[in-house]
Order: sequence, then structure tokens, then C-alpha cells
Amino acid sequence: MAAASLTSLPAKAEGSKKNIVKVISDYDNLRMYFKPKLIIVQAGDTVTWVNEAEEDHNVLSYPDGFPRGRKPMKSPYLAKKDESWSFTFKSKGTYEYHCIPHLPMGMHGTIIVSKLSKDEDFHVPTAKELASYRDHPRKYFDSDDFQYKPRDERKTKQKASAAK
Repeated sequence: MAAASLTSLPAKAEGSKKNIVKVISDYDNLRMYFKPKLIIVQAGDTVTWVNEAEEDHNVLSYPDGFPRGRKPMKSPYLAKKDESWSFTFKSKGTYEYHCIPHLPMGMHGTIIVSKLSKDEDFHVPTAKELASYRDHPRKYFDSDDFQYKPRDERKTKQKASAAK
């Protein structure tokens, strides 16, 4: 995602005060996703995720998916329709996130705060942070069913699916 140019990204609505991301459980089409998948905000803006169904979802930063020196996102599980969680973005850069229970279904998103991060701007997780992150999926998956993919592997996969 960081390789995209700002000219190819959607513009933030002028005067927009509410930044809402819907957390969608599309049972008819067997899909779970965030809508929009990409949102651009300004430093100091708050984004609120709203659960649209009775389904467990969360918002969790990839361990290497947020700017160096910044705070990762980690919501509680939203289990009820209309439950919400908000995060205020105080610093510029790219924040990549996902829903643990539905990541294998492609449930991930990106928040760009004013500008894209370069690869070297992203947080480099410690071994302890990676171990802690790997504990989250164990509630839903066997260790063989879920494997953490670093940013470079996620970027390659995203580019390949965008080309289709």
C-alpha cells in the first residue's frame, strides 16, 4: 500500500467531521469486510468502527502496520449490532489493520493520516511483540491455520490481487 501515490488515493471529503468505518458481515455472500477499506484522515481526526451485525469483530494493527514510535490500534471485540470503537490518530502516516477472526476472509483495512508512510517509517516489532500478536489468533485458529505475514509479503499479495 505504501507504494501507491497520493494522486491514486480517494480524497477526504471536505469538512467531514465523522469518519465512520462500517464493520460488515455479509452472510449472503460469505464475506466479512470493512467499508470503506481505505480512508484518509488528518492528524487529530477520530475514526469510529461500527459493527453492523451480531458477529464478533475487532480492529487490530498488524505488529508492523503502523508508524514507528506510534501507538497500535487494539479494540475490544465488538459482538453486538451497533457496538462501536473509536481511535484518534495523532500522527501522520499509514496504519494497517485487520479483524483477527476474519483475517483469512480478507477482512483488513488501511487508514492514511495525511500522508503515506515509506517502508522505513513503519514500526519494527520486537520478538516479544510478535509473540504477543500470535497469541490473539489462537482463540479462533489452530497454529497451522494462521500464519503472520510481514509487511513485504502482505504488500506483494495486495499488489497481485489488485492486478486481477
